[in-house]
Amino acid sequence: MTTMSTAANTNAAQTFVCALSGQSPVDDAVATPSGYICSRKLLLAKLSENGGVDPFDRSTNPASLDESALVALTAGPAAAPPRAPSSSSLPSLLSALQGEFDAVLLELYDARTALDATRRELSSALYQNDAAVRVVARVARERDEARAQLGEYLRSGAVAGAEAGAEAKRPLEGGGDGPAQAAKRAKVGGAGGGDADGGGIPPAVLDRMSATWKALSKGRRAVAKAKRTPEETAANEALLRGCAEGGEKKVNLGKSSSRAGVLCLAATSDGSHVVSSHHDGTAVVYGAAEGRILGVLTGCAGEVTSLGVAGLAGGTLVVAAGGSDGSVRVYALAGGGDEEATLVGSAAPGGTVSGCSVHPASTADEPIVACAAGDGVVLYQATGADNLAELARVDAGKGLTAGALHPDGMIYVAGTDGGEVLVFDLKTLAVAGTLKSEDGAPVTSLSVSENGYHVASASSSSSDPSVSVWDLRKLKLAASVSAGGVGRVTSVSFDPTAAYLAVAGTESTTVRVAKDWDREVCALRPGAAGGKRKAGARSGGVVWG
Repeated sequence: MTTMSTAANTNAAQTFVCALSGQSPVDDAVATPSGYICSRKLLLAKLSENGGVDPFDRSTNPASLDESALVALTAGPAAAPPRAPSSSSLPSLLSALQGEFDAVLLELYDARTALDATRRELSSALYQNDAAVRVVARVARERDEARAQLGEYLRSGAVAGAEAGAEAKRPLEGGGDGPAQAAKRAKVGGAGGGDADGGGIPPAVLDRMSATWKALSKGRRAVAKAKRTPEETAANEALLRGCAEGGEKKVNLGKSSSRAGVLCLAATSDGSHVVSSHHDGTAVVYGAAEGRILGVLTGCAGEVTSLGVAGLAGGTLVVAAGGSDGSVRVYALAGGGDEEATLVGSAAPGGTVSGCSVHPASTADEPIVACAAGDGVVLYQATGADNLAELARVDAGKGLTAGALHPDGMIYVAGTDGGEVLVFDLKTLAVAGTLKSEDGAPVTSLSVSENGYHVASASSSSSDPSVSVWDLRKLKLAASVSAGGVGRVTSVSFDPTAAYLAVAGTESTTVRVAKDWDREVCALRPGAAGGKRKAGARSGGVVWG
C-alpha cells in the first residue's frame, strides 16, 4: 500500500504543465534557466517572435534565451497526460461556458482599454506634430519676411544714394546755377550728394563724421555709466525746486517788430549760449556768461521754425536756422559777441524746415548742418560760397514735422505728420527704423538723450498731454509719460546728463526723472513767483543751461 502511494506521488510529480499554454506537454517538455517549464515547440515559436528574449524575464532589460540553454525533461513511463475536463451534467457545462464567456469579456475589456489609451497617445502625438509643423511654417515665413525687408532696406539705401546724386540743387536766392557754382558743388558734394562710387556722403566728410562718432561714443558710454550719489541727486533736485519756488530769472531778448513771443529755443551743450527765434524772422543769441545779447540773426523771409547751435573750438559759435520760407541759413559768431554775426551760407531744401542741427563734426571753416525739410533729411556743408553745398539727401516719402540729431552724429531722428518717428542712418542714407505712435498726431517736438539711449516725442496738436519715450536700442516704446497740468505739449528736452526730461506746455513746464518717468521733480510756472503773466502766453521751448 505504501509502495503504490509512492508510485502515485512520483507519477504526479512527473506530470508537467506548460507555463505558456497551461497544458501538459506530451514529449517535448523543457526547463528554462529561469525555472519555467514549457513546451519546446511553443517556446521556440515565442523566441522567434520576440527576437530571442526570455519571455518570463520581467525586468526592464530582459536577458536573451537560446535553445542550447534549455533542459529537456522526460516524464516517467507510468505518467499519463491529464484528461481534458469533462462535464458530467448540463449545469456544469453551462457553468464552464459561463466562465469562458466571462474570461472573454474581461479580455475584451482589457483590449478596449489598451485601444483607448493608444488612441489618446496617437491623438497627442498628432497634435504635437501639427503644432510643430505650424511653428516651422511660421518661422520660415518670418525668415522670408526678414530676408525681403533686408533686401528692400539695401535696395532703398542704394536708390536713395542714387537719387541724391542725381537730384538738382536750388539756391536760396537768384536764378540757376552758374558754371563755377556747379563745379564747386560737384567737387564738394559729388554732383549733389554722390561720390564716384555711386552716391552718398563724400568719403572725406564721411571719414570725419566717423572719427567724431568714435570719439563721442566713448564719452557717451561714460555718461551712461555715470553713477550719482544720493547726495548729488538730492542737490540737483533741490536746485530745480529752487527754480520753481522763485529762482527764475527773466531775460530781455529784445522787442520784435512783429508779434511778441518766442517760437523756439536752442542751446549749446554746456548751456553757455541760448538762441531764440521770433515772429519777425530774426533769431537772438544770448550769452549766459555775459548776461547780454551777443547778436541778432536776420535774413529769413518767414518765421524761424527751427534752430540748432554748437560751440566750436576757438570760441566760434555756429547757428543753423530754418524758416517757414523753406530756407536754411548758417551763421558764425565769434566768441564774446565782439563782432557781428556773419552769414556763412544758405540753401533751400524745399518745404518748411522743421528741424535744424549742427553736426558735431563741424569745424569753424566747414560747418555741417542736418535738417528735416519737406519730406526728407538733408545734409549741408559750408564751403565759403554763399550757398551751402548739399552733401546728401534721404527721401522719407512722408511729411516731416520735427527733427533731432543723435549726440554721436550718425543718426538723425525725424517726426512725421502721421505720428511716426523715423530713425535715419546717415552713413547708409537709409531709414533704419520706424516708431509708430498710437494716436497718429503729428510729431512737433523731439529730443535725444545725451547717452543716446532714448528719444522723446510729443505733439502739440494732440488732446492728450503725454510724451512718448522710445528706446533706440530696441526700437520700441519704452514709456508713455503723462504730462497732465502742462496743457498742450510744445517742447521736450533731455538734460546734458540724461538724468531728467523737461516737458514744456502751454500752461507750465514739468521736470521728470529719466527711467522713473512718472516721478515729477518740480513744475515751473511763469509768474508763479509773483510776477505778471500775459494772457495767452505759452512756452515756446525748453532748453537746459
